[in-house]
Amino acid sequence: MLVYLAAVSHGWTLANPRILKALIVVAIMRLFKIIRLVWTFYKNFLLLSAIITAFCLRAFWMYGFASFFGIFWCKVVTLGLTYYFINTNKKNEYYYYQNLGVAKTLLWRATLSFDFVLFLLLLILTYHLK
Repeated sequence: MLVYLAAVSHGWTLANPRILKALIVVAIMRLFKIIRLVWTFYKNFLLLSAIITAFCLRAFWMYGFASFFGIFWCKVVTLGLTYYFINTNKKNEYYYYQNLGVAKTLLWRATLSFDFVLFLLLLILTYHLK
């Protein structure tokens, strides 16, 4: 956005292919930077989340679809507890991400969404493999 504003203030238009290409490259680089920072944040609790997911998948494999309700809420509750403990124990770490332009809400939305979607996909895969 800043590159676009700078281009407009100099009288450049987006009809110029070089300017448009530069804007696209800057946007893609920013997206990769955000993804890398979210991944760095997610690595803080990746092992815990993987262990919980593995236990839930094991229970689903053993007890079948009848255990889905309990497994689903177990994962939701553990994600909530993870949020609480990371939020209280590593609250000063948010300044690092904030200084790099990534908000705390974006970090949590992206990581919790990714983790939960991955959990659901693995649950569906487990159901089809059984």
